[in-house]
Amino acid sequence: MAWKTIYENDHIHLVADEEQQQAMLEVSSGGYRPRYVTLQLPVAELDQLIAALQLAKQELLK
Repeated sequence: MAWKTIYENDHIHLVADEEQQQAMLEVSSGGYRPRYVTLQLPVAELDQLIAALQLAKQELLK
């Protein structure tokens, strides 16, 4: 697998694997003992997540 970093900050790390056609989203709680949640998303699920995030943004901007 050849992961390519797409976005990274203190709590979020998003990488893409072109060969496997999926993205990996890792979210950290931060702090002294961070907890991690890692999601591996194929393209179809990634599209659904993007759509859901756009809806959430629209709700927040009302």
